[in-house]
Amino acid sequence: MEWDPSRFFRPSGSPSPYALIILNQPINEKAFGVLSRYASYIICADGGANRLFDMLKINGIESKQLPDRIVGDLDSIRPAVREHYEKLGVPILEDQDQYSTDFTKSLRYLNAHAAEIIASPRKGKPVTNGSNESTSTSPSDQSPLEVVILGGLGGRVDQAFSQVHHLYMMTQMQRSIRENETNTSSSNAKSAAGGNLYLVSEESITFIIQTGKNTILTPATRRADIGTVSTSDASESLKKRKREQDQAQEPDPEYFFEENIGIIPLSGPAKITTHGFEWDVENWHTEIGGQVSTSNHIRADKVDVETSAPVLFTLELAERLKR
Repeated sequence: MEWDPSRFFRPSGSPSPYALIILNQPINEKAFGVLSRYASYIICADGGANRLFDMLKINGIESKQLPDRIVGDLDSIRPAVREHYEKLGVPILEDQDQYSTDFTKSLRYLNAHAAEIIASPRKGKPVTNGSNESTSTSPSDQSPLEVVILGGLGGRVDQAFSQVHHLYMMTQMQRSIRENETNTSSSNAKSAAGGNLYLVSEESITFIIQTGKNTILTPATRRADIGTVSTSDASESLKKRKREQDQAQEPDPEYFFEENIGIIPLSGPAKITTHGFEWDVENWHTEIGGQVSTSNHIRADKVDVETSAPVLFTLELAERLKR
C-alpha cells in the first residue's frame, strides 16, 4: 500500500481529493493555512467551530473563510458562534447519537456524501487545470475521498490517547468500507468513501499503516545525510540533485518534513522490516512494554515498512508547518 502525506503540502495542491475535519482542539494555524487552500470540503466537529472562529477572528476573516458544514451533538459550540455561522448560511447538522464522538459523526457524514463532495468542488478552491472550470473525474478514475484531521496531541494525555485510539479504530473502519465496496460493486467504479485518514497535530502528521508492505513517499524532507552519504547510488543521486540545483540556481526547497519518525504498535505486538531509514531493521519484534521505534531518521525520498500488524507511523512536520 502506498501512502503520500506530502500531497497535502504541495504548492500545486493534492492530486487527489481530500476533506478537512477540524476537531475541538488547538488548531495548527500554519498547517491549516496550507491544508485549507485545496481541501474539497471543510467540516467542523461541533466545538471545532469555536476553534476555527477564534483563529480566524484574530485576522478579521471569520466571516470570509467558512466551513462547509458543522456536525455533532452541538453541546460544545458556543451559541454566538453557532448564530454567526447560521446567519452566513453554513449548514449545521445535529446528531444526538451518544455512542459516537463528534469526530466519528463527521467522518460518517463525509463517507455518506463522498461522491457528491468530489463531484462538487469547494467554492473558492483554486483551479489547477488552467481554466475557470474544475476537472471532472469519471467514477472509474476516481480516488476515494481522503480525510485530514486537525487535532492536538500536546494537551491532556487522556485526550491525546483518545485521538490516537479513534484514529486507529476509524482507519480500520475506512479499510472495511473500501473492501466491502470493492467486493459488492458490479462495475469498475471505485468507491468514493473509505479514504485514508491522516492526523495533523502541532508538530506531526500521523497515520495507521496496514499489515503487509507499506511504501511512504517522503520528498522534500530536511535530512542530515544530504551531501554526506557514502553509498554510491545515494551519493550519485544527491550529487546529481545538487548539480541540477546549482545549474538552475534554484533557491532552497520548501521542506514538508523533518527527518524524525516513529513506528508504534497499538493493538499488540508486531514484526517490522524497514528500508530507507538511518536504522533499518528486519523481522524486528516491537510492542508496548518492549522495544518501540522512535526518533529514527528518514534517509530516502521513499521509505518502506513491512509489518505483521497495523502500526502507527508518525512523521515530524517541517518547522514552517508547526504550530
